[in-house]
Amino acid sequence: MAKNIYKPKSSKKYHLRVSIGGKEYRESLHTTSQRVAEKKARARIEELKSKADRGETDWLFHAGFTSFHDNMDAAATKHGWSPSTCKRYRTSLLQIGRTLADIFAERSEDIEEVGAWEIGVAEVTEFVALRKDADVSVATINRDLTAFNHLMSHIKNKGWIEVNPVQLFEKQGMREKLPPIVLPTETAIARLSARAPGTLTFLPGFLNETGGRITEMAMIKWSDLCGMEQPVEGHVTLTLVNTKGRKVRTITLRQQAIDILMQIPRSNWSPYVFWNKTEEGFYRAAANLFWDYAQEVDFGARMHDLRHKFAIDRLKEGWSVYRVQRYIGHGSVKTTERYYFRYLSQEQQEIANADGNVGL
Repeated sequence: MAKNIYKPKSSKKYHLRVSIGGKEYRESLHTTSQRVAEKKARARIEELKSKADRGETDWLFHAGFTSFHDNMDAAATKHGWSPSTCKRYRTSLLQIGRTLADIFAERSEDIEEVGAWEIGVAEVTEFVALRKDADVSVATINRDLTAFNHLMSHIKNKGWIEVNPVQLFEKQGMREKLPPIVLPTETAIARLSARAPGTLTFLPGFLNETGGRITEMAMIKWSDLCGMEQPVEGHVTLTLVNTKGRKVRTITLRQQAIDILMQIPRSNWSPYVFWNKTEEGFYRAAANLFWDYAQEVDFGARMHDLRHKFAIDRLKEGWSVYRVQRYIGHGSVKTTERYYFRYLSQEQQEIANADGNVGL
């Protein structure tokens, strides 16, 4: 089977997954025939490459979002909404845009590069959960979902998606169903590290020992580290600048992370820890590179799952939920609880909450 086509667990049809110009595309090929799928995939890849060469966008969510927002500026006879309704929808759209940006930033993805087809029921579910975490009322969430529904219907009418994920979510009600987290094994992490070239060979292990997002860690510089002249736990800190929402945070590195840093050769010209010999000096497309490497070595998880593994391991060790939340950079402790407490025993949950908000 061609490496760019696959069958999702939830579909009998083949899908395309390909990275072009640093952007990943995932979409249905609308066929159950492998031969037809391979032919369609080749044609679609050529089309996408041509668009990339011309600098054109292709079915991006933010393009549909902008189109829908602009559509509300048209006369009411075109969309049928009163000025007060349009005002309410714009308020909801602001929250939808911000929240989805946070969701994809958590996955080390830029919302402006996300395809319309990548907004599914899981993303709608996460949107609702994050709004609940922010103590937003059910009435407000329902108003947001109404605007979200119209937005995705607008995108669907353009032919960019096959189904409206908000409608599918509403059919199942407000129940939250988080997808299971696949925790990578130490053997799988070692295989992935061995496949990665240059200084990237150290990145999977470093993510496993820090819980960082791949994009924020791929861009750290040696100058972001303090205390490496005494490389022992408690003395070395790392200030993360290229974070979600540019919210700078500083973490104290554990000894396991420090030991990894001690093995990384420094460049004479690049200031980055995970450096390469390009104009940028760091691995700009680290997330895309590791997706390919993971398929090659049968990693069995996503790089982002290393972040989940770190958080769960620390909670099981006795870190408080507040310490984990601040360390990995969640906006709310409720988000940390929602993601990870389902993997803890009742006793472990009580220990995680025992220190109150002191973060020990």
